[in-house]
Amino acid sequence: MKLVDLVPVALPADAAAVLPEEVLIGRGVRGALADAVKRHVGGEPLLVGDPDTLAAAGPLDLPHRLLDLGPHPHADDETVEHLRAARGDAPGYVAVGSGTVNDLCKRAAALDGVPFVVLGTAASMNGYASGIAAILSDGLKTTVPARPARAVILDTDILAAAPARLAQAGLGDLLSKPVSDSDWWLADQLEGTGYSTLPGQVVDRAVDAAAAAAAGIAARDPEAHGKLGEALTLSGVAMVVAGSSAPASGGEHLLSHLWDMEAIAAGRETRLHGAQVGVTTLISAALYQALVALEAPDFTPPPAWAEEEARVRREFGGLAAAILPQTKRKQARAGDRIDILRDRWPEVQKRLAGRAIPSPEALRATLKAAGAPASLADLDEPRANAARIFRLARDIRDRVTVLDLAFEVGLLPGAIDDVLDAAGV
Repeated sequence: MKLVDLVPVALPADAAAVLPEEVLIGRGVRGALADAVKRHVGGEPLLVGDPDTLAAAGPLDLPHRLLDLGPHPHADDETVEHLRAARGDAPGYVAVGSGTVNDLCKRAAALDGVPFVVLGTAASMNGYASGIAAILSDGLKTTVPARPARAVILDTDILAAAPARLAQAGLGDLLSKPVSDSDWWLADQLEGTGYSTLPGQVVDRAVDAAAAAAAGIAARDPEAHGKLGEALTLSGVAMVVAGSSAPASGGEHLLSHLWDMEAIAAGRETRLHGAQVGVTTLISAALYQALVALEAPDFTPPPAWAEEEARVRREFGGLAAAILPQTKRKQARAGDRIDILRDRWPEVQKRLAGRAIPSPEALRATLKAAGAPASLADLDEPRANAARIFRLARDIRDRVTVLDLAFEVGLLPGAIDDVLDAAGV
């Protein structure tokens, strides 16, 4: 179907022009891949996957060159360049996979100015239709502009057969929407960055349907995986409509990104991003509850940059060089944010309460219904390290989130343990 047939509201012309033209979600749609590739890429494209994703897709009847990335590839600058070199004169890419493979092909296709098509092998993330790619660059996990695939094909039989932890991660990523959207609203209140309700209109109904299907996701029901795939696709559309990842990625994602950055720097395997985000969403929801209940904010002026720079270098070690420019830009505006909060705190607090962010308990119930990780123990993450990540994650990105608000009204770092307790993690 055309993407516009999937989206419940009219899209701005500039967004519609860069979004996928086709989205196929259902049983057996894998068989439409060859025709989609012929329409949107042509010739003999470079087909990219890893051993697991290629096995999940099975034999593919289309002309192609194959690039098997090997087990556990990373979405980083070096691997993007590997794809570009392997493409040669091929007319574009076919991504066979989910998060990492999709981001790699999306980024390589954007740099090369060629099209690509994706055959998703898991409902594990919301990047199939988004206009960004999450790429590790010089140790920093960041998002870069990248046009999404011309066609997105999600065969629900393939999705349902994928390891259960992948769909559970997709649901965890999806459930962050209420807190990330509130972070986007908050950034607009404090810095005038812009906010729109249209992205929510694109995705909210589908998110509710996917959450309601959580038990079916645990049972490997193809229809439930279809609802999850649809919601994840529309979440990517919402980001394109917004012009950034803000509606679907806030402070809860920064915690996950910092875990990933440290794991990669140490040579450890990363966990599934969405599995982490499901748990960090509980933390963000509890943090919002604490802020709404805060009776005596402490609007402490920001420290001098020399003091902050020394702290970042001490806390982040080898990652500090990549993080410092992000921290410096955001810290330079901290005084202005604190002045606004001092003048408008009762109003901001009241409007946050009116956003009706789901409680950690309600979010946890949905995660548990799907069998998804819902605690630090489920992630095999020591609480002490999680508390440290909670304290530091705001530094890694020049984007205002609930983490910044909590520091700038004096709630954090002192209440970190209380928030973790309230989150139930």
